[in-house]
Amino acid sequence: MRGPSHLKPLRNRSRELPAAIRKLRRGFSTASILFCFVTAAASARQADQLNPNSGAPEDPLQAIPASAVAHSDNGMRIARLADQLQGEIERSDLQRIQGPGQSLPLGASGKFRLAVKNFSDPLNIGGTALDSAISNVTSSPTSAFGTGWSGFGKRFGMSMSDNGLSEFFSTFLVSTLAHQDPHYHRDPDSSTGKRILYALSRVVITRSDYGTPMFNYAEFVGTTSSSLVETSYHFERDESPGAISSRIFVSIGSDAAWNLE
Repeated sequence: MRGPSHLKPLRNRSRELPAAIRKLRRGFSTASILFCFVTAAASARQADQLNPNSGAPEDPLQAIPASAVAHSDNGMRIARLADQLQGEIERSDLQRIQGPGQSLPLGASGKFRLAVKNFSDPLNIGGTALDSAISNVTSSPTSAFGTGWSGFGKRFGMSMSDNGLSEFFSTFLVSTLAHQDPHYHRDPDSSTGKRILYALSRVVITRSDYGTPMFNYAEFVGTTSSSLVETSYHFERDESPGAISSRIFVSIGSDAAWNLE
């Protein structure tokens, strides 16, 4: 890993341009991630408005006209029940892990909301902060990020950027384009051995929006896409094709292990 330079000014001058380029790359990557999320949210909302009948609707109560509910006590009770049902559906859809039953298919905006929910999950943020703190404490002061609060901030910021890219490509973009269900559906009624095999196989085989088995494009295409973008701001990593390929398969393997929880 490359540490901070303490060479003489004449030797430092030759490294000013590469250092500036690296700063520009990191700044551009962070801005690009934010731009992708904002643009994707607007596109998802527009797509749902233009194609309200594509696939199963996110809100099954949208098809009921307002005139169908009479202005009476019964009508008010039905309206309250509808609001409660809608809230329960949204809470269920925004969970990463679900039971074996097929839930209502998520549209583009629903998958985007799920990606944001996963990214902003306090448990996810806390785990990333803990991992960054451990890496910061066990690293040398001459490491690429250094140590102290500055080193922790760099590690935490890059790790959160990695998480954001992964959610954007896998949970939202690729799942939307491939009409893939981004949820992980458990198989709690099988034996322990079958459940282990099932969990490991979910990185290869998953469900479509309509409940049929399909290849897990979000895992392979999404992980590959996010890993390629990450090389633009992870200046401390080896950017050779072999190193990038290794990181992609390690990420897929860790997702398979995560399914075993």
